[in-house]
Amino acid sequence: MKRILVSLVSEHTIPNILIAAHYKPDDFWFVSTDKMERERKVECIVNTLKLKELLPASGNIQKVIVDQDSPSDCMGKIESLIEKVDGEVEYVVNITGGNKLMALATYEVFRETGQRVIIDYIPLGKNELVQIFPRKKPLRTCKIKERLNLEEYLSSYGFGIQNKNSLEKVKTNALSRKESSQWILDNYEQLKDMLGFLYKNLKDVRNKKEYQLSATFDRDPANSELEILEKHGFEIKDRLISKDMKKDEIVYLTGGWFEEFVFNEIYTLVQEGTLDDARIGVQIESHSRTSNDLDIAFMKDNSFYYVECKTLGNEEDQSIIRDEIYKKGAISALLGKGEKRAMICTTQSQINESLTKRARDYSIGILSIEQVRNFKNRLRERFEIQK
Repeated sequence: MKRILVSLVSEHTIPNILIAAHYKPDDFWFVSTDKMERERKVECIVNTLKLKELLPASGNIQKVIVDQDSPSDCMGKIESLIEKVDGEVEYVVNITGGNKLMALATYEVFRETGQRVIIDYIPLGKNELVQIFPRKKPLRTCKIKERLNLEEYLSSYGFGIQNKNSLEKVKTNALSRKESSQWILDNYEQLKDMLGFLYKNLKDVRNKKEYQLSATFDRDPANSELEILEKHGFEIKDRLISKDMKKDEIVYLTGGWFEEFVFNEIYTLVQEGTLDDARIGVQIESHSRTSNDLDIAFMKDNSFYYVECKTLGNEEDQSIIRDEIYKKGAISALLGKGEKRAMICTTQSQINESLTKRARDYSIGILSIEQVRNFKNRLRERFEIQK
């Protein structure tokens, strides 16, 4: 018997992906609106189904565009699809999307088809199906076992990963420098002046493949400062510090080490099964060519989280944090809002209270350096509470 999945389309595309992964239908019907068509939501869903290999080669995709405020228009256009079906079929109807009128109209049409029908609803933010029809007492629920990876989640919201081919190499490099990044963070207070010196002299050449550094430090380097310079092969003559540098090392010593520390904390949780997926240095682009860079992004139970990392020298000037709050708030609107699913990790010892409050308004968490040092355990505790 052929199984047809009928999905009401709305801004939230994830339920349509999850229910398809759960039932693995033969054909797909989408009930969309003019607004959802302008936002290309069906296209996002279909692209993600292809990415997950859930769209059979012989699978049939049909779509009707309805007036979401007209029950008769909704019912009439859905009935026109049903009339074309030959033989016995099973309909799985997902009424999570759409508005209330669309859901009611769809419910009325399918409960009277005479065919086998299951009508489900996925509560927003939960990984479970609630069966609305046939009605059971109590309502029948079923856990959704499917977990989306980062690429699949981004695709469902209309974003592609621009640097997909290089992500594995970036991850490998971060993992290989785990001990080095940990050492820098452990000794950050002693290394802060030297790291600031390197940043000042290298920040404008971060995109160059090679650069010859030759600059004078303003005092004799301390022991820990000499250690980091020696670890990275710098030449030290009195206060003159020099080296022929490659792009990767320039990026690492001008803040990349901090991103890699945070990523390693997160990736440990992926390895132990607490998180589902994590990537570092992700460049994304939407259908409309809107681009964003994500320092770190990870997945937990089909929810998307992302982290911005900022190494800051001046405790008084926290304007860079304020700028990031607005940027991350904008990305949240595009990729799914949620309680503190965006985080800003900093090397600041204290965060201005007004910035903390502003970030809270955008559901963004800001972490000081001491909180970052315990980042892995903070995440572990957070997600164990949510289970």
